[in-house]
Amino acid sequence: MTLTAPLEHGAEIFWQRFRTTADPVERRRAQFLALLAEGRPVSEILQVTGYSRVSAYALVRRYRERGLDALRDGRQNNAGAPRLLTDGQRQALKERLEADAARNVSWSGRDVQTWLREEYGLTVHLGRTYEFLRAAGFAPRGARVRPDAAEVAPPADTD
Repeated sequence: MTLTAPLEHGAEIFWQRFRTTADPVERRRAQFLALLAEGRPVSEILQVTGYSRVSAYALVRRYRERGLDALRDGRQNNAGAPRLLTDGQRQALKERLEADAARNVSWSGRDVQTWLREEYGLTVHLGRTYEFLRAAGFAPRGARVRPDAAEVAPPADTD
């Protein structure tokens, strides 16, 4: 694949997209392809748009596969991974933690793991349990306590 092969759409189509979109990623892609469709030197296009040669080839390949849809930035539509706990499960955990805190019982990450497995059949990585504890307003049991800056004694004079 070469960057200089003719494109399916003309420069005016790309410039129109460039002028009408509010999405900066789409604008930059449209600008790149408009300049390419105009036959500008690749080195000039790379300098103007800030694309690397690798990114330029990737964009042209994407355009040849998807057409004008390649200009769109799909990240806005990505909701990300689903949450591990539902709102109800997070609320139940918080209520359980609060009830135990009232009885002076604190939980560790392992305690949260065990509870989630027993209550909901969920297997959760230990690191995520600390996130759940903090989100509920609790610190994991056995957390290291750092002294307040005012409580730290100044170094002794050696003179």
